[in-house]
Amino acid sequence: MGQCLNPGQGIRDILALNRALMSRHLWSVIKHEKESIWVEWIAHYRLRDASIWTVNAKRGAWSWRKMLELRGTLLPHIQLKIGTGESFSLWHDPWHNLGPLILRFPRGPQLTGTDPMATLSVVIEDNMWRWPLITDIAHLEIIQNVPPIHTGPDAITWDSNGGDFTNAAAYHLFRPPGPKVGWHSLLLGPFRIPRNCFILWLAILGRLSTMDKPWLQHLDGHCILCSDGSLETHDHLFFACRFSRHCLVAIRKHIRFQWPYVEWQRGILWATSRWRGNHVVNAAYRSLLASFIYHIWKERNYRKFQHKTRAPSIIGSLVIEEVKRRILSAPLRHSISTQGLYRLWQIPWPVEGNAS
Repeated sequence: MGQCLNPGQGIRDILALNRALMSRHLWSVIKHEKESIWVEWIAHYRLRDASIWTVNAKRGAWSWRKMLELRGTLLPHIQLKIGTGESFSLWHDPWHNLGPLILRFPRGPQLTGTDPMATLSVVIEDNMWRWPLITDIAHLEIIQNVPPIHTGPDAITWDSNGGDFTNAAAYHLFRPPGPKVGWHSLLLGPFRIPRNCFILWLAILGRLSTMDKPWLQHLDGHCILCSDGSLETHDHLFFACRFSRHCLVAIRKHIRFQWPYVEWQRGILWATSRWRGNHVVNAAYRSLLASFIYHIWKERNYRKFQHKTRAPSIIGSLVIEEVKRRILSAPLRHSISTQGLYRLWQIPWPVEGNAS
């Protein structure tokens, strides 16, 4: 079963997130955001007359060097729109599809008779390219496939989000979204409770620290909930365990709740198929499943680490009341579906402040 990289749990790759946030600073320097005192300081003390695109990445503080290393990742997504050309360096900015020309043609300024620090405006006249005579065949590549010139000022834009750079867009550069797994819908919906969804997510991936893990084999691996000698695994806890099944029975005294007594992963496939879509009743069942898994796992930890026990009826009541409170706190529209949901959960209708 595939892994859901970002299933709505607020979980982020810290390295990718750090690079994305650092990219935000780099973008500010590239755009030369004048309202930023930090950008002005960088331009005056770090860059001086150099371009952010060609400044030496091996000098300066560690954070500065790391930020410069991100230039190659951001460059394909940055568009330099040429207007007057006064804002772009002819030789040091990546306005050409070849990138900064000085890196490819170190003798370019000498052969073309232009200043190494000249702006692009020196080869633009009346919104047309006006290049000096180039006699070196290798440098003819410069005047081939030049980008169009637009009316108005120069501009730097991002290639998505309407031209605006966002941290989310940068994050996806360093951590591309994985293929959407089928069970991701079990973690979504208007009644989701983050802590419950997190435990359900771990359970789906088989990542809960059940006693069948190789690094725990030196400990007693028997299920502490039912004490019938069964090995504690995900398949056993959900729901081959006698205690878990008794909790299911307790829940069914309050609400119609079906669950196939099959292996855990097959049960997940069943739930994904049965409770799909945006219907509020299905969303409530998804929240119920997440709450149930959370409280079963919590009871397991209570018994193992705090030596406390609760009866299945208590667990069932906790699950039902938790989901009920979540339904009551959700801003639901007055509809037949909402009425059906309230009826199913035995919630009086209408309730002040809800279903409006």
